[in-house]
Parts: sequence; structure tokens; C-alpha cells
Amino acid sequence: MIFFKFLKVIFTTLLLLLLPIFLYISTAYLFSLFPSKSTASNNKDKNVYLLYDDVHSDLAFNLEEVSEEWIKNLPLVKNKTRGYIAFGWGDKETYLNTPTWDNLKTSTALKALFIKTPSLMHVSYYHDIIYFTGVKVIKIDKNQSQTIKESIFKSFNFKEKWYKGYGKNDIFYTSPYKYTLFNTCNAWTGETLRDANVSMSYWTPFTHNIINALP
Repeated sequence: MIFFKFLKVIFTTLLLLLLPIFLYISTAYLFSLFPSKSTASNNKDKNVYLLYDDVHSDLAFNLEEVSEEWIKNLPLVKNKTRGYIAFGWGDKETYLNTPTWDNLKTSTALKALFIKTPSLMHVSYYHDIIYFTGVKVIKIDKNQSQTIKESIFKSFNFKEKWYKGYGKNDIFYTSPYKYTLFNTCNAWTGETLRDANVSMSYWTPFTHNIINALP
């Protein structure tokens, strides 16, 4: 009798632990079935590039398509006229202490997911992006391009401390936003695109939510 009570407790505990995970993933999947639809003009002569892996996503622009005025606050690309500038947003501790996903600590991941944590903007310069395994070209018009750029820079707080990147071609800036279980790095990417009238799922906690919603 005691044995069956023990099993019941174990089963109930596992159910309580797995149910929120199931609901989280299921909700993200359901949102991806009904993405917002773009009503932008057909004159889509601009590009924004989605750089992604299984966990994270960045938005990138060809430097030939951005004005010097727009990136004047970013010395990383000063005097550069060719290449790409990429922007990503995420949890501060994860960014600073996780140069590769192999370095990610369980404690860091849990803290980022279940506590409102400080965030950073990650700016990277790439000579080329053909070496990325995950690259998606998103065709946009002039107004969409401008909206995306404005949204990106709203995620910066240039008055606060900045941090060294992983190498000479990247840097971190303080962001005013908080990272949570529902406001993830990919949610930031999806919201930035959705606000610019790009077809996008209403919630994008995972990279595949973004990819599946794009035309």
C-alpha cells in the first residue's frame, strides 16, 4: 500500500513538472499555425537577414544598405563599407559567460528562464555570412527596413556600461528590457519583424517559430 502511495506521489510530481513544459511548447506551436499576415507593398527591394541556429537568432544588415548616420553609435563598424552587421538580444549572464552553447551552465539557463534578468544587445561584424548554416533572406520594403532599424535601436541603452565581446568583431551593450521565460531572444527577433509588418507568429520563443512563419 505504501509502495503505491509512493508511486502516486512520484507520478503526480512528474506530471506537475512536465505539464507546464507541455503547455509552453504547445502554445508556441499553436501560435505558429496562425501567423500575422504582411500587408506591405510589393516593392520589396531591401533585405534583412535572419542568422539562426537551434537556440538563438540574430537580425543582420548588409553594410551597403545602411547609412553611416544609422550606425554612428557603433564604432565596431566604423570605416567599414563592406560586410554585415548583426544584432541579437538576450540574457546578460548567458551572453557574457557562454561563448558557445557547450559553455552554458544549467544554473544560468534556469535563472534566465524563471527570473526577470538584465539583458544585453549583441552587435557583431561579419565579413560574410555565407558560412552560417542557418541564414534566411527576408525581402522587405523601404518602410519595413526603417521600422526594423528603429526597433533595434530602441533595445539599446548607450548611456549604460558596455562589455567586451568574444573577439575583436563583436561587442555587448546594455539593454533596458528584461529577459523572461516569455520574452526570449527569439521572441525579441519575432516581435521586431512583426512590428515591421513582416508575416510572423504572434509569439516566437523558439527559432523554428520564426522560420516557419516566414514566406
